[in-house]
Amino acid sequence: MANMDVKIEALEREIASLHKSLEARGVNSTGVTDIYGRRFPVPVDSEHKATQLFSTLFKGVMPNAPQPHMYAFWVSAFGFFCTFFSVFAPAALMPYIRRSPEDGGIGLTGVNIADSGSAAVGGTIVMRVLAGPLCDMIGARRTFFLLLWLGVPGIIILAFAQNAGGMIAARLLIGLSLATFVTCQVWCSQMFSRAVVGTANATAGGWGNLGGGVTQLVMPYVMLGFMQATGSDGPGVDRAWRMCMIVPAALHVIASVLVILGRDLPDGNFKELETSGAKQKSQGGKAVLIGFSNINAWILTITYGFCFGVELTMNNTVVLYFYRYYGVTPQIAGVLGSCFGLMNLFARSWGGMLSDILNAKYGMRGRLWSMWIIQTLEGLMCLIMGLVTINMPSPDRKVCPDGSLCRTTAEDRMWGKWQTENPPVGSTFTYGVTYTYRINSTNAAFIRPCGSESIARPKFGWLVGADGSEEYMPIPSTEDFIVIGDVDNLECVRNAGTLGVTMTVMILFSVFVQMAEGLHFGVVPYVSRPALGVVSGMVGAGGNAGAVVGSKLIISGTKATDQGLVELGITIMVVSLIMHFIYFPEHGAMLVKPGGLGKYDPQLYKPAADARGADQMDYTKVNTLKTEKADA
Repeated sequence: MANMDVKIEALEREIASLHKSLEARGVNSTGVTDIYGRRFPVPVDSEHKATQLFSTLFKGVMPNAPQPHMYAFWVSAFGFFCTFFSVFAPAALMPYIRRSPEDGGIGLTGVNIADSGSAAVGGTIVMRVLAGPLCDMIGARRTFFLLLWLGVPGIIILAFAQNAGGMIAARLLIGLSLATFVTCQVWCSQMFSRAVVGTANATAGGWGNLGGGVTQLVMPYVMLGFMQATGSDGPGVDRAWRMCMIVPAALHVIASVLVILGRDLPDGNFKELETSGAKQKSQGGKAVLIGFSNINAWILTITYGFCFGVELTMNNTVVLYFYRYYGVTPQIAGVLGSCFGLMNLFARSWGGMLSDILNAKYGMRGRLWSMWIIQTLEGLMCLIMGLVTINMPSPDRKVCPDGSLCRTTAEDRMWGKWQTENPPVGSTFTYGVTYTYRINSTNAAFIRPCGSESIARPKFGWLVGADGSEEYMPIPSTEDFIVIGDVDNLECVRNAGTLGVTMTVMILFSVFVQMAEGLHFGVVPYVSRPALGVVSGMVGAGGNAGAVVGSKLIISGTKATDQGLVELGITIMVVSLIMHFIYFPEHGAMLVKPGGLGKYDPQLYKPAADARGADQMDYTKVNTLKTEKADA
């Protein structure tokens, strides 16, 4: 009999080991079902939250999106992607929109552009705060649907904007939809277990943020496509950038349909779960009070402003920075600028994975230390990116008579020049010879020293000879647009050959930005379970508040961009020091062990003992007479 018991125990261990192996591959081998008897397609924990992510992400080469966990993951990422795409689509087209009305734009100044960028990321601060309680009251799914439609009127207004006021108003309305970040993170937090929630949140958020890079890469080419139909003259450019708004509008509509088809929680939608007795009815007011009275939530709100806020600032700034400072075409500027956002493809996931790995080894203190170190490195890279060019003449900075660098003024102007290896009309091609043409046939060619501008190709220009003489000649190009600039001053940023260094530093900068974002939302689910939506909304709003500070006060239209980068980098490193004050009584802080601060509790208003979060089910209270599905 004893031998039989030993064999049974060994067999049970072997079966448990087999289940563990299968679950690691994404198989629900134990056949766990929801309260209605529907078998989950992925392995889950006791709360019916998925315990695996990467092993269940794809089915072959296609996304694996069965209800409810993986569907929520993919739709969250796609919905957030669409709003990021639409919010920064105008920034990707700014080289065209900023032009004078005669040249197809609406005549924006540098301050107008900075204001529109601030509006795009600032308006959603309040909306993100509101989105948190809405997630706790009506669910992330329905809140997501509402936010996607909230951005559509702004896209329509943008397509008909006639001046800076219209642009600012439109971007303000579109920016409200960026609150989908909160719904993305809350929905994933409600679908994935704590063992993988950092990775799940980071990956969904990162692939959503990817929309900022994709729009900078794609929209300039969408613009070229429309110009093939509308023409490249002033009226043609005007019609083309307005027609480009069809793309983000369509994405919002598609995403909203996909979102509403999802499921609020692993076991069902809010109404049916409340009817069954498994879920407490929402108490939105108390959740707000709990979330807003948590010190850790406020610290994370501030520090998140200097990672996610920095990303938003760069998405508003980087394309125009490359276009103005380095004299590249709007399309190439879009490609270069997109590299910042495209790091979201993997870097934010790295942050989430790092958070989960260090949590498994060192607990919450591992999550906190890694968050601080990575965000400090982010600030350092931002500082270095600005230092690369800060001592060079640029469109914002000139060499003054005393030899020092000072701010350029509106009176500092020169006729731009265009360089090509195409021989003048009637001449034979000679390899390695560069020809220079001075362009003075349009006001758009009257540029700042060390500046650049993409202009419609004129028919003629002044060919500059080796002796300085000029001859009025046809422009030897078939392109619709050419980039003219200050080609003579070799000390200018555009001529100094620093683009490769800047790109290398910017990519490292971006990697640390995205990792810091992922690391933040590896901590957020631990702050307050009864107020998960509220805390997520607070921290998300902090990200947008940081973007307003970055776009309006640090990298603004009134100062040189590289000077702003230096100041932003210093600010990031200083502000990140307050992470040392995040403390969990049961986990400790970066420099304090668990319980090391005695009776101090960062949760100032204490929730009731039986208070549960919107995603916390009590399966013992399920009323078997009411488990028939209620209308969602």
